Amino acid sequence: MQHRTVAYYVGIDTDDASILECAEISRNQNSHLICVLIADLPNLPYLKYGSNRFVKAGLPSNWLDVLNGKNAALKSRASEVEALLEGQGVSANVIACMGSGTELQQLVAGQANSSDIVFLDAELRKYPDLFHKIAYGVLFHSPVALMINGDPFAQRDCIFLAWNDSLPASRAAHLALPIFLAANEVVIGCFDLPSPDDLEGQVPGSDLAGWLSHHGCTVTVSQFPCGGNSIEHCIQERARELGADLVVMGAYGHSHLRQSVFGGTTQAMLEQTRLPVLFGH
Repeated sequence: MQHRTVAYYVGIDTDDASILECAEISRNQNSHLICVLIADLPNLPYLKYGSNRFVKAGLPSNWLDVLNGKNAALKSRASEVEALLEGQGVSANVIACMGSGTELQQLVAGQANSSDIVFLDAELRKYPDLFHKIAYGVLFHSPVALMINGDPFAQRDCIFLAWNDSLPASRAAHLALPIFLAANEVVIGCFDLPSPDDLEGQVPGSDLAGWLSHHGCTVTVSQFPCGGNSIEHCIQERARELGADLVVMGAYGHSHLRQSVFGGTTQAMLEQTRLPVLFGH
């Protein structure tokens, strides 16, 4: 897939080799690369109660020094990455962002909004909180698909679409349409089927299969029993059995807070590292 704009989110310690590999593929695909160098703020000042019954900020004595040092390191690394990409002759720009909480999510979304797809570098997993904030910012505050664990430029042979008739799953399918069209096969996998009395003659996934077929995709609809296993386990096992090189799925069909506290399919699929996954919300 050529002539796309890919937002590539990296950490301050992402190595040159990973960036160069992504840049080379981007150049070969005639794509534009937005390399977003991102970091979170050092722990913010906290509030404490004084003896006079008023609340005041507790500012660590070295907080500003830590902040300035982190900001300087971020800008320095951004300059290095700019020089690295210029030397490769790739169409690219480098953006450095630092923030926390909602501000960080909005910064993330702002860069994603002008791209076709977002890809997170594996090194960001060293910072789980930052990794999930970036994912949340993309999925909840931008209209763009999020990819992890794979090459966003790669040609896909077999794609496994985890389908459950939800709005997030439908959005993921629409976002992935250009990738489906370039693939040899799309398998729509349905889990935890309703009882036959509830189906009213409609096979889950058949409408979606018809839509993709009209676009020219080769589509198969498969129904899988879970057998007491979790949905995320079933998705990974079926995808591996089929030899799928990409999983497409909706993200956060349940609330983000609920999944953060109790776990869930999206959380588990974000944390696994074996399968490339494209999320839509």
